[in-house]
Amino acid sequence: MNAITNSYFHQSIFYLHSLFGLLQIKNMNLSQQENYSVNSQLRQLTEAYMAKHSGLTLNALAVRCGVPATTMRRLMQKCPAGEQRSELAPHSVLSLVSYLFKEKKISSLLKKIDGPVAELLNRCFDQFIFDEESSSHTLDSDLNNIFQDKTCYLIYKLAANQCGTSTLEIKNIFGLLGLQKLSELIDKNLIVADKDNINILHAREKNFSVDLGLARDLTHSLVDFYKPRDVEAGFNLFYSLSEGMNEKGIKKIKEIEKDAVKKIYDLMSDKNYQGDIAYFAVVLSDVLGSTPTENNNEGVLQ
Repeated sequence: MNAITNSYFHQSIFYLHSLFGLLQIKNMNLSQQENYSVNSQLRQLTEAYMAKHSGLTLNALAVRCGVPATTMRRLMQKCPAGEQRSELAPHSVLSLVSYLFKEKKISSLLKKIDGPVAELLNRCFDQFIFDEESSSHTLDSDLNNIFQDKTCYLIYKLAANQCGTSTLEIKNIFGLLGLQKLSELIDKNLIVADKDNINILHAREKNFSVDLGLARDLTHSLVDFYKPRDVEAGFNLFYSLSEGMNEKGIKKIKEIEKDAVKKIYDLMSDKNYQGDIAYFAVVLSDVLGSTPTENNNEGVLQ
């Protein structure tokens, strides 16, 4: 069930016990160290990982974890005394540590790491409603790289539906370009034929997630499929609302949206309602313009 494109949600600070124990964090209070930050913790993790994998270059690591090489180089450069450098974007932090720990589930990842990185992940991804203990969605760095191509993403998303897709459907929607991208996905064994009907194609991993930054870009490709002229057919729905709000009001709006998405997700997961109509829903809200930072309770406005 890939109805949701999401990134996931859900302190003793950590100590690297040894290179062998890079991904087995031991409790040790490092919070008293001056300037101990997300970046410094990520730098320690990355340095230890690369020391253990001596043949790995920083550029190669960047490609594998899906974080831009320029971002990785900036991370590994220690700031001069008195200078502060902005933290990595939350989705980049998630992509990096999920690769270093070889763990795609945040709920499991947070059991292996603590400190500023864990605090950031908890703060930025607690908004997502799905309990990973009972969910099989995974964050796959390889898929994140492939989905830089929006056509590949849409084809894979169709194939990840319970009913799968077909070569004819891909041709009708995306033309010859779609057939070319489909062939590439098949060659990479990301899309496979149904064992009972070779004309039906399925995604290798139906329960997938992409990171927040990429999800934002890919959402545009989904919105392009909204057809205002087909409103009389009874399938689509569109509302756009805006107003000046305080933080209390924003929090309530988010609670309503979370509840709505949970109900939609449960409905899409119910085999009694699954069929052969490829259907999507997008729930999105944010601040129009720059996000306020003064006196802001982090996490409320996201």
